[in-house]
Amino acid sequence: MVEGLRFRSFGVGCAHEIQLANGKHIVIDPFFGEHETKEHGRESVSGADYILITHTHFDHDLAAGYLAKKFNSKVFVGTMSAMDFLKFHEIPYDNVFPVTPGQTYTLEDFTLQIWAAKHNPSGGRTYHEETDICRKETGIEGHKACDNWGSLESLDYMITTRNNIRILVASGRIVWEELFDQCRRQCPNILLRQSGMRKTGEDLFGGGQVSAGELAEVLVKYGAQLIIPFHYDVMVWKIGEDGVRKYFEEVKTEVERLAPGSSLLYPESCRWYRLGLGIEAEGETL
Repeated sequence: MVEGLRFRSFGVGCAHEIQLANGKHIVIDPFFGEHETKEHGRESVSGADYILITHTHFDHDLAAGYLAKKFNSKVFVGTMSAMDFLKFHEIPYDNVFPVTPGQTYTLEDFTLQIWAAKHNPSGGRTYHEETDICRKETGIEGHKACDNWGSLESLDYMITTRNNIRILVASGRIVWEELFDQCRRQCPNILLRQSGMRKTGEDLFGGGQVSAGELAEVLVKYGAQLIIPFHYDVMVWKIGEDGVRKYFEEVKTEVERLAPGSSLLYPESCRWYRLGLGIEAEGETL
């Protein structure tokens, strides 16, 4: 098999680690949850040359400072959130790259494109001075401004590797069609997408998850060959691990029916997966 990349999901939020063919690492939304261990957490991350932050809710960025300082990472975060983000994490100015929708960064190891997204609010549907969701959930002080920005500013990223594999990180709700237009033009190979899609459009704990068929209909619109859901930890709270696994088995079946040549992977937490290009001749892999 011609090596394309390796990746793994940490099973919490949008936390992923991607190893490119040249050995460089991209970490997306580093947060490892209350059950973090040395084997399944920030200490297990093998590299973070680049860190991408979709939005600055605590369950997407809380380990960013630790990794950025350990690996001297280039960190990409929304322009509005950037100052409070770097102050909380104490990351040097030189390491933080504030990004705005519509920008393209041509980097040494990949090209990064940025589009506007709209995420779900965290801690409440409106601003209240006394609301501090990070302190309430984790006991950590000082992250309040980042969480407020995370409810207001969210980004979608397209990573195009040097061997032309396109990875779309879709963090937001479907508010406008621009991302689907971009996908029709640019054809992502891998889709990492927020799995929660509520029937009523209510907040984190409101409404019910759409049916497997309804979610599959949305997922195939991105046109990717491989679909990887994230933030299913929120669903686990509601229906348990077995219920979530069964749900995504149904989604996978529907994706493959609606879009032959595409499939869905419900990833095992922290397990590495390889993706590349292979040739098979009469049962023999060449």
